[in-house]
Amino acid sequence: MNATTSTLRNPALWLVVGIPAATVLASILTVSLAFTGAEPELPGHFAREGVPLVRDQQRAERAQQLGIRIDLRVVPSGRIDAQPAVNVTALQDITSLTLRMTHITRPELDRESRLSRDKDGRFSAQGPSLLAGEWLLQLDGSDWRIRGRAALPTGGVRLGE
Repeated sequence: MNATTSTLRNPALWLVVGIPAATVLASILTVSLAFTGAEPELPGHFAREGVPLVRDQQRAERAQQLGIRIDLRVVPSGRIDAQPAVNVTALQDITSLTLRMTHITRPELDRESRLSRDKDGRFSAQGPSLLAGEWLLQLDGSDWRIRGRAALPTGGVRLGE
């Protein structure tokens, strides 16, 4: 056996040469992936679109702070009744609420209704007849909003929990 063959069989040589060589190759691979697979920069209008999302979250947090809970009932004829589930002083001065109803699979059925306060403190509106299905609901006040999901028009749902 010659000296060259015995040197190549020495494990210490492979550790001293192999680890730095693998590190250099991995670094080259990482740099090439960074340049070829980089995500595009965010568009300039992203900041303008992101601000309303923050405001929307603040409105949800405001409803939570106020403790707003509303029992909502929608009947097939299109009648919508909303009654505060708890006595909330934040609702005393409100004369109307906006209800956005979004159908899960059929956007052409989406609708928005303005609920007016009755003399007994409930909010109601009459809209077109409602098809059965899964709906996303959003009830908006002046500085708050609550959301929920319900299979309508069967029964009711409590928003704000």
